[in-house]
Amino acid sequence: MVHVRPAALTFAAVALLFAASVARAESDWQKSYAVNGKPSLSFSTGDAAVEVTSCGGCKEIRIRVQWNDRNPSDYNLNEVQTGDHVNFELREKGRMHIVMGVHHEPRVFVQTPSSIDLEGRTSDGGLKVAGLNGTVQLQTSDGSVDLSDVSGAVRLKASDGSIQMRNISGTLESRSSDGRVQIDGQFTGVQVHTSDGSLDLTMAEGTKLGIASRIESSDGRVMIHVPRTLAADLEVHTSDGRIQCDLPLVMDGFNSKSDSGHNLRGRVNGGGVPLSIRTSDGNVTIASK
Repeated sequence: MVHVRPAALTFAAVALLFAASVARAESDWQKSYAVNGKPSLSFSTGDAAVEVTSCGGCKEIRIRVQWNDRNPSDYNLNEVQTGDHVNFELREKGRMHIVMGVHHEPRVFVQTPSSIDLEGRTSDGGLKVAGLNGTVQLQTSDGSVDLSDVSGAVRLKASDGSIQMRNISGTLESRSSDGRVQIDGQFTGVQVHTSDGSLDLTMAEGTKLGIASRIESSDGRVMIHVPRTLAADLEVHTSDGRIQCDLPLVMDGFNSKSDSGHNLRGRVNGGGVPLSIRTSDGNVTIASK
């Protein structure tokens, strides 16, 4: 009888796992889709991180799935192109399987023309989007969100995870349930709501609100930086917290009765469209840039 030492078995098992992971890494799925005019892309993923970036003036959408140490057979991958629209889905199969040790989620890398309409959903995994112009609609259930250099009409719904947006321009609608929110950009309108977590919003120079805007936090402080040239009809309310406003304000009213929280109304730079800022539990600070 041949006796094999445990150490030899351990080494052999590690070698087999390493060889399998290398083989999977070499078989990343990828495909390119030729498009003309202004294309559109819809994607939906579960248990995978997604990164969407611009390839400038290119005429194609490129998608690559990096499996890392996951088995491609554990996922359903569906993709179809209709004209200039591409639809991509990556979902983990419902069957039970066991993953030994530490594992890494797949990563989906997408490159698109800079001008595109984008609709994306992620169930579990980080989401990063950069360098796009168009209608951008995103929804994530669990994972951080990072948006940068995005212009047009941006809509985001996030359930759990931090949110960071940098150099956003146009209109913004953002609703998040749990996590810190940091936003900066040049806006024509904002609708921002967070249920639990601090909110820091910076309106860059050149911001001119053209539609009624609203900023809300159910539980957490609100910090707003605005340019001194911003014109708006300002209304601020906090149920439990203080209000600090550094803007030159023509007061229309102020109420700080104990049973009604703190309320402030006034016109900034002669007034303009309504800008409402509300928090149920937390301080509100409005500072000029």
